[in-house]
Amino acid sequence: MEALTFGLTLVRHGETKYNKEGLLQGQLIDAPLSEIGLKQAEAAGCYLKDVVFSNVFVSDMLRARQTAETIMKHNTSCLGLQAVCDPLLKEKSFGIAEGGRVQDLREMAKAAGQAFLDFSPPEGETQEQVKERVKEFMEKMLQKIGAEHWQDRGEDETSSSNLAETILWRRRQTTG
Repeated sequence: MEALTFGLTLVRHGETKYNKEGLLQGQLIDAPLSEIGLKQAEAAGCYLKDVVFSNVFVSDMLRARQTAETIMKHNTSCLGLQAVCDPLLKEKSFGIAEGGRVQDLREMAKAAGQAFLDFSPPEGETQEQVKERVKEFMEKMLQKIGAEHWQDRGEDETSSSNLAETILWRRRQTTG
């Protein structure tokens, strides 16, 4: 079996008013980038201008879309590309804590006797739920990239049908 090699560039969205004020956005608050966030996205675009992208996947949240669009406008490899918005890429849901202070979430975790990073407020996502959502996205992305690879080579999609399983299986084998 031929190995398919590709690079993955991960970019966090630029600053929003909520970030600046230490407030949680999560999935319910769809805040735009602040002026600083727009400048950060511009800087990321300049930094990544020579990276060749074949696909762009982005959360469907406004702050993420603004960041991706700004980066793409600086990059000639993105001229014919359209970003694929996927809700699986949203940040963690913080449930009832969304819109509140990060410090309040820390205090909620402490009161519950849990580590901050392991704590899930009521109606929020657990770390395991986030991992499953990311895994689902990765499998979907790998299937798309694999299908495009073999299509470009004139081969049918059956060559890529087990690509995500193979990559994830190898990962489990090497880490377990």
